[in-house]
Amino acid sequence: MSKPALRYLSLGFLVSAIVLAGYRLFLYDAPAVASKGEETQEVVLTKEEASYKDKYEALLAETEVANLEKESTTSESEVVEEEATSESAESAESEVEEPSEKKITVVINDGDPSSVASQQLAEQGLIDDAFDFDKFLETNSYASLIRPGSYEVSSEMTYDELANVLMENN
Repeated sequence: MSKPALRYLSLGFLVSAIVLAGYRLFLYDAPAVASKGEETQEVVLTKEEASYKDKYEALLAETEVANLEKESTTSESEVVEEEATSESAESAESEVEEPSEKKITVVINDGDPSSVASQQLAEQGLIDDAFDFDKFLETNSYASLIRPGSYEVSSEMTYDELANVLMENN
């Protein structure tokens, strides 16, 4: 930057500082702040403002009561549903303990990272944790080899088998 440009820049800063100081001194009216010894004055509301305030407080109280009642009825129904669910789960466990094989189609678009496939598998319940599977792919250098396409996978596959299927070229 040249000397004249720096001089004009510094002159601009000086002028703006003087303008702001003048505004602050002569035009700015700061709100009065009560010191520790002084008491603040209480604002007196008109009758109309007081009625609006009372109406607002009443409405707010009604809304909170309605929300609390709704939460209590919801929690009671959840307890009943949990009991019914636990009973049906116990009867289902006693009947059959063979897990059924689940097959889904995973779709990977062009440019999608390996985490997209991991997320789809986790959402469908084929793997427990998408982060663990993605970490497995990164550790074994499979993440960059995943190809776009549609893949048929099942819940009986291991991480290695899933990775091999996702690396196939459709």
